[in-house]
Amino acid sequence: MNEIATKITWLNLPIDNPKRIEIDLQFTEKLFSKLTNGLIPNQMEDKWFIYCENNWLHFHRSWTGFGIYKAPLIKQKNGYAIKEFWAERNQDKYNNKEDKTDIEQISFLIARGLLGIDANEIFVNQNIKSESDIIQGWSTFGNMLFTNQGVDYTNKIKSVLFGVAVGDALGVPVEFKNRQTISANPVKDMMGYGTYNLPAGTWSDDSSLSFCLAEALTKDFDLNTIGQNFINWYYNNYWTPRGNVFDIGIATRQAIDRLAKGEQPELAGGFEASSNGNGSLMRILPLLFYLLDKPINERYEIIKQVSSITHGHIRSVIACFYYLEFALHLLDGKDKFEAYKKLQTEITNHLQSLSINPTEVNFFDRLLQQNIHELSEENIFSSGYVLHTLEASIWCLLTTENYKDAVLKAVNLGEDTDTTGAVTGGLAGLCYGLDTIPPNWLKQLARYDDIENLAERLGKNIANH
Repeated sequence: MNEIATKITWLNLPIDNPKRIEIDLQFTEKLFSKLTNGLIPNQMEDKWFIYCENNWLHFHRSWTGFGIYKAPLIKQKNGYAIKEFWAERNQDKYNNKEDKTDIEQISFLIARGLLGIDANEIFVNQNIKSESDIIQGWSTFGNMLFTNQGVDYTNKIKSVLFGVAVGDALGVPVEFKNRQTISANPVKDMMGYGTYNLPAGTWSDDSSLSFCLAEALTKDFDLNTIGQNFINWYYNNYWTPRGNVFDIGIATRQAIDRLAKGEQPELAGGFEASSNGNGSLMRILPLLFYLLDKPINERYEIIKQVSSITHGHIRSVIACFYYLEFALHLLDGKDKFEAYKKLQTEITNHLQSLSINPTEVNFFDRLLQQNIHELSEENIFSSGYVLHTLEASIWCLLTTENYKDAVLKAVNLGEDTDTTGAVTGGLAGLCYGLDTIPPNWLKQLARYDDIENLAERLGKNIANH
């Protein structure tokens, strides 16, 4: 998933009683590159290890290492094909004798496991008819077929949504104030009025657009729905804290205007280097819960599409990708420093595999090549530039030990205080949990009940897919 699978990556034992079976699968050059990445298990419930060697795909059960299938990839005029494969017929290793079952299973493994195609519904409709079929399906495919089954992410979703909104609301009253001014009277608690003369607990466009995205994800994923929600926010005050839009970035406003005039969502955002404000980073975190069962290639492409609704430049896309990959590790229970170190390899390798301009990747050196938490505060910037916001949020998370300290540190950096607070708050909520957000801050939050209801609806939809 995060690296290319090789023969030595995982335990693998050869097929010792193979049977040849005919099949006809066709792949483009682009799909072929996905096949060669293979599939590496992350946990016990990931039932398969798959790798490609000398244009042969090898399929092994992850917990035994037994080889079950192997298939040659044949070069053709317009891509590649699999015309035959070999299946294990040693009943002690693999208890199956039917060619039809093997054809269905290897086809599903290639589609779902290697290409990231959502073939689950088709497979379930054809093969899952009884409780014993469910047990057999789980035994054979595990998370690949039944991702999130029985897993309720509602509390994690609340940690994210409330984490973003509280950090945002802390920063709203001091937005645009510089660090020196704030240091004379630092933010220590939820307060009101200030910059926008609004009551305490008022969140800004950061949270509004995060909620618009989360709202869209309570139904089937659709870029147009996300875009329409953004339009509805800007023009009709949808998902505003107190009935009106009081803050919006220039690039976001321009993109929403283009959406309203009929531009395709993935083309609405600016693609110029000057269009790298933090407007997509600030509202991207709810997408985490849609990405849970996706391979890294698919995660990147979806993140790119959702960022590009308002910010299409590669720098904004990479920033959103890094942020969500960090969040994914936190959701998996990894320590924040472990997540940071893992990303230095994983993000770098994936960007290299995409042949992204190294000059753009170099902009992220302080995260990908250095230990950003070792930098002093004067070397951390907090403007509206996407890279400044990303770096500041990671720095605040890594240099504090709880939600409260992380978001207060973020807000007191000054300048784009609401966004730095929101972006830090989302990760800190995920890292430390909903229960660590000060209750008196939550109580003051605008539309608390509506946010809680949104989280519950999103959690229900995620659990059902």
